[in-house]
Amino acid sequence: MAAFEQKAARTAMEVLQLSAVGFVKGVTVGRNRPLLLSCEDGGGKAFEVVVKFRGREMDSRAQIAEIVCAQLADDLGLEVPRAAVVDVSAEFAEVVPDPAMAAQIQQSLGANFGSIHLGAGFTTWPSGKAPHGGQRDPAAMIFSFDTLVQNADRRSGNPNLWARSDRLGVYDHEQAFAFLYLPMIGGAKRPWVTADQATGFDFLKSHVFFASLRGTQFDLSSFEEKFGAMDDARIDAYFDCVPALWCDGNDLRDQIPAYLRDARKQRGAIVNFVKHLLR
Repeated sequence: MAAFEQKAARTAMEVLQLSAVGFVKGVTVGRNRPLLLSCEDGGGKAFEVVVKFRGREMDSRAQIAEIVCAQLADDLGLEVPRAAVVDVSAEFAEVVPDPAMAAQIQQSLGANFGSIHLGAGFTTWPSGKAPHGGQRDPAAMIFSFDTLVQNADRRSGNPNLWARSDRLGVYDHEQAFAFLYLPMIGGAKRPWVTADQATGFDFLKSHVFFASLRGTQFDLSSFEEKFGAMDDARIDAYFDCVPALWCDGNDLRDQIPAYLRDARKQRGAIVNFVKHLLR
């Protein structure tokens, strides 16, 4: 809770640079088998962090997607756990009691993506639940965000959402921006291009909020306003905290900012597309 209260006072998310110092437990959900670790910043301040290690389905491109999406979601007014780059040493891996987990860490030494643990009081969004009242605008913003980053992994059976009262928040974005590097006939789809809208966004029909938002009233003016307020320098700054090693062998450092700059100019068309889908 405190992490969100502190974040609200900042104009932009500050990505933490941390070192793993203690093993807490494995996380039972998630295909990447993340671990909950005790971490410290350079001044010795402690944090509990969910760390998603490189390997499995978390290659460097997925790590980049996670750290960029955390900052972007925050700038667009969505609630998202604070992001961190967590350095994991060989010495730390040696003190992890579970051999399988220790082996996982040994294969992912160095910088890994992490997010500050939400703590008690937050629940995973139940499958099949519809947003109500004050949840509808945040739900529509989340749907718009997933349209923008083309995240196909927020489905009814895998919401990747947390909730507390009327508050909704997002996590898990390793599949975002995959359209920039996966081979596609005709090239990467853009949600503001009419021809692409007809063929490239069927995944949104499986979105956790697609059915429940259709035909309802919601307001996306804040999403459009906040996206328009982002300048090129802010978009480029998303990569200031990305470890150089993560950018080896891919062009996402250039591709993602270029895409977001184009999308910002077309934000009205994106919002209109979302409204059309949810009419």
